Amino acid sequence: MIDLAQELIQIKREGAAAVLATITGADENGGVEPGQKCLIRDGKIKAGSIHDGALLRAILKEADTRLREERSKLVPLEIPGTKGRAEVFFEVLPSPPKLIVVGAGHIAVPLVKMAKILNYHVTVLDDRLQFANRERFPDADEILVGDMAETLKGIPITPSTYIVLITRGHQYDEPCLREIVHGSAKYIGMIGSRRRIKACFQRFRDEEKVAEEVIQRVHAPIGLDIKTETPEEIALSILAETIKVRRGGTAQSLSGR
Repeated sequence: MIDLAQELIQIKREGAAAVLATITGADENGGVEPGQKCLIRDGKIKAGSIHDGALLRAILKEADTRLREERSKLVPLEIPGTKGRAEVFFEVLPSPPKLIVVGAGHIAVPLVKMAKILNYHVTVLDDRLQFANRERFPDADEILVGDMAETLKGIPITPSTYIVLITRGHQYDEPCLREIVHGSAKYIGMIGSRRRIKACFQRFRDEEKVAEEVIQRVHAPIGLDIKTETPEEIALSILAETIKVRRGGTAQSLSGR
């Protein structure tokens, strides 16, 4: 169990996501005992005292679901190869949510301030140094300057990543979207009028052959339907939508109207 403790310390230090699975109950013929544990990180068993291979595979599958939903849960599992069952508590240890703000215009300023209050790790990306700088974004964790689509290629994107495309025009949004639409981001939102978004999505269908279910992952128009007018209100509606996606809320999104 020392290895497990060391792994937990390492995960906390790195801000990584993991799942700790603990057997809380088991049939006598299942071959496992209550109290046995295993730690899952990056889709792999990193440490623990559960050694039944078939059960570990079932735990890995469920841990992936728990991590994507960011919800701890007690789950009954069949123990493959036996007639036994085990109750396993999956404790989710999520990594801090990471917000990538692509475009450093007037909406980005209040968006970054509010995101830090909500404990997002915030990266601001723009191709203009006069906009993407520490004076303008003192609260940002990271500020990147360069071609936005190209820079996105080098940013690690995980299921804990939320991406907001609020550049100064669709000629910038679309190349950025093309780089991330097939990735594992928890949330992708893109600003723009319904007419322009409809045209963009049609180009993705016709020219890029992007599947409909992939396109439907993009929240566009971005934000919740709260009748926004000011940059601050738009920023609030965007962050509210990211929380809706993260927590499984039911508020009406503009993209769903």
